[in-house]
Amino acid sequence: MHHIISTYFMDKHLPLWGLMVLLVSLSFAACDEDTGSMGIITDNDAVASDIETFQIRSTTMAIDSVVANTTKSYLGQVFDPETESTVKAEFIAQFHTFEDYELPDQSMLVKGSDNQIEADSVELRLYFTDYFGEGNNPMKLYVYELDRNNILREDETYYATSDLSDFVAQGAQPLTQKTFSPQDYMLTEVERNSTSHYKNVRLRLPKEWGSELLRTAYEHPEYFQDSWQFIHNVLPGLYFKLQNGMGTMLTLDVAALNVYFRYTVSDSTYIGISRFSATPEVIQSSSFVNQGLNSLIQESLTEPYTYVKTPAALITELTLPVDEVYAGHETDSIARARVILTRYNRTTNSNFVFGIPSELLILPKDELTSFFKNHQVADGKSSFTTAFASAYNTYTFDNIANLLALLYHRKVETMKRESLTAEQYQRKYPNWNKVAVVPVNVSTYTDPSTNITRQTSVTHDFSLSSIKLKGGVEPIDMQVIYSKYH
Repeated sequence: MHHIISTYFMDKHLPLWGLMVLLVSLSFAACDEDTGSMGIITDNDAVASDIETFQIRSTTMAIDSVVANTTKSYLGQVFDPETESTVKAEFIAQFHTFEDYELPDQSMLVKGSDNQIEADSVELRLYFTDYFGEGNNPMKLYVYELDRNNILREDETYYATSDLSDFVAQGAQPLTQKTFSPQDYMLTEVERNSTSHYKNVRLRLPKEWGSELLRTAYEHPEYFQDSWQFIHNVLPGLYFKLQNGMGTMLTLDVAALNVYFRYTVSDSTYIGISRFSATPEVIQSSSFVNQGLNSLIQESLTEPYTYVKTPAALITELTLPVDEVYAGHETDSIARARVILTRYNRTTNSNFVFGIPSELLILPKDELTSFFKNHQVADGKSSFTTAFASAYNTYTFDNIANLLALLYHRKVETMKRESLTAEQYQRKYPNWNKVAVVPVNVSTYTDPSTNITRQTSVTHDFSLSSIKLKGGVEPIDMQVIYSKYH
């Protein structure tokens, strides 16, 4: 269903004079749409415009195959009072070693009682700037060494819904375990609140484990020449498993492995340190387990809203009325197609309500996984991003005309190439006009010489966020402006 608006543009933010300016500019904007033979302008062409409103159906769906390409790691378990659902996060990490890694000459090391190389102590530090939830919640953490026969590969894609225990050898025992809280109460309040204090969780590892690592470094220095050699021959990585704990989620900046040893210089003894860090040069992958999502999906089937929820949880699916938009306008150009997604205000008064996604991405549903797997950015043709407008409580995709054109012409060309009827095409490609609305983090770069800003990365949003968007049983309006040429 659609209706023609003949006298004015249904936009409370665009006055009549603004519409006139927009319509005049359409003769230039329409040239940018790649629609084959549509919209070819000559000097003798006159431009007329129609404005119509169409309805979009929306639904909530669980997102799977979420590519875990992030430099942050997550650890914890929290309850979302808005949706009455929980999310649990764990992670695995490889460790980076500097190229041409060197230790002091072996003769300088202080040996153990058996005259063997010996570590003084070994520790892990999990550094974080921020956390969600209570600072005094007890959390119990187990740390496992990853399976040497199932090493994480640089050419593989890892997902945020993976079972990380698959990367641990069957029957393996934890290297260490610790119960802790985000606030370190072993420190004074002044120390905890100091600007120089970097919050961290400290875990001690077995001294013997560190001694074996040092011996390997002297016996096979080539294993420490770069991260690939180190990961494949010394330490494939660690799995940080949350054994129990509820109410806190840590966003970790970096994990560091420190192996301490003693050495002598001129009869004086010093403490040395070998440090290995989980950095962007090596693989880090978090896994999220969400509980309570199915009830939210079922709930939204009969309600006037859909959900968008992170991390790796729920997205909104839109069914675009592509056929209706082009019916009777096969030779016209779509100059503008705008979709406004309105957020419902929260009704929960909890102090620990999840946040609001800062940006959303819209793209064809079937291209969702490949977009992130191939590290793509929004191209303004098949994919678009938009930021949350707090003043209006909305996310506005100002012009997805190119997306509509892409889906329409893809259908026309495929039907012709494969000799399909419209009904056959629908059966073979049921998602052809379905798009996904996904919360993302967008990084940009502005060229100082041209002042042009470009996206450098678009990744899944792994923060804790949850919103309701107008839709579900109440369709969403899409406003379309056509340009006619004759």
